[in-house]
Amino acid sequence: MNYVTTNIRISEEDYLRLKAEAAKKRKSLSAVVREKIGVEEKTRSEAKAKKFMEDLKKIAKENAKYHRKGWDSVKILREMRYENT
Repeated sequence: MNYVTTNIRISEEDYLRLKAEAAKKRKSLSAVVREKIGVEEKTRSEAKAKKFMEDLKKIAKENAKYHRKGWDSVKILREMRYENT
């Protein structure tokens, strides 16, 4: 991720509160500000989604070998459901 350095104006009260939070979390002030505006969370979410899709494709590929033409999965599930009744 590319970062842009910028100057912003916030109240001294907000600055001190963020600085204290950063110290408490043992993070930089910048990391706390990025966390507050959602940059880190969005990045993690996109990475998780990408990993999930890769895993899903892998599983689908593995399951494809079980696909049979003319195979009715609903019929088989119904038979299994009512097998012991």
